[in-house]
Formats: sequence, C-alpha cells, structure tokens
Amino acid sequence: MENILYEVSYNFSFFLLIPLIMLLVIPFLPKLWKNKYDEEKTIIDYKTVKIFCSFGFAFILFITVITVFFEISSYNKIVGAYKSGDYEIVEGFVEDFKPMPYEGHSDESFEINGVKFSYSDYSIGTGYNNAKSHGGVITGNGQHLKIGYIKELNGNVIVYIEQLS
Repeated sequence: MENILYEVSYNFSFFLLIPLIMLLVIPFLPKLWKNKYDEEKTIIDYKTVKIFCSFGFAFILFITVITVFFEISSYNKIVGAYKSGDYEIVEGFVEDFKPMPYEGHSDESFEINGVKFSYSDYSIGTGYNNAKSHGGVITGNGQHLKIGYIKELNGNVIVYIEQLS
C-alpha cells in the first residue's frame, strides 16, 4: 500500500517577505523623516536620510533579485529532475536520527542504508525541509521509508517520501 508523505512542490519562502516589505517601506522613510523633523534641529538632515534610503533601497533590491533568481533556478533544476525521473531512490529504515530542536540552531539529520540527509526549517530552497519539531513526517529511528532524492553539492535534496509498512 502506497502512503506518500511528501512530494516536492514549490513552497514560498517567507524569508523573501522581509526584503519585499523593506522595499515597500524604504521609499517612504525620507518623507516620514522630513515631516517629523521639519521644525526641529537634527544631527542628520533630510538629504542625508534620502541618500541613505536610496542606497539601502538599491542594495535590498539587488539582494532580493539575486535571491529570487537563485530560488527559481534551484526550483527549476530540482523539480525538473524529479518530474523527468532523474533522481535516486533509497529504501530502508531511518537510522542515526538527530532531530532539530524546536528553536532551530541546527539541522535535522538521519540516514538510510548509508545515504545521509540533512535539512532545516530555517533554510531556503526547494525540497523537503520540515523538522519533526515543527510537524515533519520523519519522526525517528526505525521508520520504514522510501526516499527519492537528488544529489547536490551541499547534500542530498529530498524530493519524495513514502511510508512503507
């Protein structure tokens, strides 16, 4: 009997919300500064704030574009390989399971038949990354699983998890 626990799909990274919100807020900062400090003498004048915000906006825009580009590139590569069947499969029992603490600060890891996996809720990227402490499907040693994965330079990316009896 087939019990699919996970299949790769796009998960919007909430880490991208931070620069996107900053991109929306930064253009209004000089105007807010000017309105608040028009009548008061301040150490930093309006023009300095405007220049600082312009550079900040450009920097954050650059970082956001680069991040989105790499996120889309990674997604296309991994999901494309999965859809075309170009991935490895390992089947067996979870061993050497090391859960991620609820607060984070480390990766969750395990291995099946000598194939090692490591992931974290706090990493950006395509593939399985849901730790047990936050409702993940990999729960501990002895769990009988079939895992589809793609070999990457920084480790194995999980694209499919099936619970076996």
